[in-house]
Amino acid sequence: MNIKKAFLAVVPLLFTACAAIEPQQFVGPNGKTAYSMRCSGMGRTLDACYRKAGEVCSSGYIIIDRASGTVGVPMNGGTMMAPQHNIAIECK
Repeated sequence: MNIKKAFLAVVPLLFTACAAIEPQQFVGPNGKTAYSMRCSGMGRTLDACYRKAGEVCSSGYIIIDRASGTVGVPMNGGTMMAPQHNIAIECK
């Protein structure tokens, strides 16, 4: 793979890593307002989800679900593995 193709393959992943974490509101298992967040992309960890949860719930939060894994991202006829992290929280 030449440098130009490698660059074109990596650029979309960089934008994914910089994408904002968008909390999605839903009704949690206790009937309270809850939020789900996807913190995926190259260089992202669950820490990014935890930081965003702290912003959403300034008085603290309870994690009601958490999942981590990898997903295949199609790249130039191949597949590149990227991390995927999701959490669901309820504010205290």
